[in-house]
Amino acid sequence: MNENHQRGGKAYHSVLEPHFDFIREQRQRRKTWQEIAEMFRTEKGIRVTLYAPYHFYRRKLKRAAKPHWEKSAVDSQPARPSVPASRPQPRPAPLPVQPTFNRPNLSTINTEEFT
Repeated sequence: MNENHQRGGKAYHSVLEPHFDFIREQRQRRKTWQEIAEMFRTEKGIRVTLYAPYHFYRRKLKRAAKPHWEKSAVDSQPARPSVPASRPQPRPAPLPVQPTFNRPNLSTINTEEFT
């Protein structure tokens, strides 16, 4: 391993991290991702692709929704909450009985009416 290459440094942080609220505000104002990327270039002096704010924002929202794995281990909450069993669903009513089909007797049919 190269002596200049060190492991265990700081985790990567996006240049957009301090601007999360700005991105959220612009999205609430119905700005497109391209318009937001252009605002970063003109107003903040940060050059990003139009996909950078989108991916950053989505990743940040996704991570905010999930608890951090270290915090969840400390809380030691049960894996499955204890919820009382619900009542079983009632069975649907049986279908009505179909009457049996009786084939007509061809010898009793008056075919002279049809000619």
